[in-house]
Amino acid sequence: MEILTFIPTHPAHVFDPADTFDYSERDSHFIQTLKASEALGDIDAYILDFKNEKILYATRNCSLLMGSTLEDINTHGLRYYEQIVLPEDVGMLAQANARALDMFYSYTTENRPDAYYTFDLRMRGPGGKTVLVNHKITVLDLTVSGTLRLGLCVISFPTVDRPGNAYLKWNDHSKVMQVMSTGQLAEVNTQKLTPKAMAILRLASSGKTEVEIAKQLGLSLYTVKWHKKQIFARLGVRNIAEAIQWMNNHKRLVKRQK
Repeated sequence: MEILTFIPTHPAHVFDPADTFDYSERDSHFIQTLKASEALGDIDAYILDFKNEKILYATRNCSLLMGSTLEDINTHGLRYYEQIVLPEDVGMLAQANARALDMFYSYTTENRPDAYYTFDLRMRGPGGKTVLVNHKITVLDLTVSGTLRLGLCVISFPTVDRPGNAYLKWNDHSKVMQVMSTGQLAEVNTQKLTPKAMAILRLASSGKTEVEIAKQLGLSLYTVKWHKKQIFARLGVRNIAEAIQWMNNHKRLVKRQK
């Protein structure tokens, strides 16, 4: 495996030249779906086309644009990331991204669509200003042979103050894998929340007060406060606002009901 770019080469991440399937209708569907979501509210997102090495679509307020047009970005292909991401972050995350691809392709084609990857990086904005963001990507579409073709990427505020923090998750189970600075994958237990803690966090994210949460869940106020302290400790955050942002960045870690 060669790690030269932000999105590294990988022996399993290749596209079959014999694949003559016409993906244009699916592309149009995904673009229209993101446009519809954009119409409902402000969203910082884009569709990454791995097969054609370009950005298929970006929302109006997408941070990736950084004042450029989609046409300008696509003249650089995927090398565009190296123009807006700080060089030290490119090197660090290129290694993490390679390990994430290792694990992604170790799963069967049927399980790959459940993959979800998140990390924090620093981007250079207009005037050279640097901003730390959380970047999330989930599978939008695979080729007929199971290669990652399209990824839906969402950019948001991070819950930490440093780049890195790369995690790979699968929505069909609660396993969370962190990509360590050594390049190794390690299962993370500290970020796993109990169903009760997740219920409290979801209610808090909807604007419920501690008293309202206690009443709805049939708990004492003391128990709700205790659970919140446990949540802060497990997630490494300082308050409920950061905990809610963590939940938005990392989605839910409890097993999905099918």
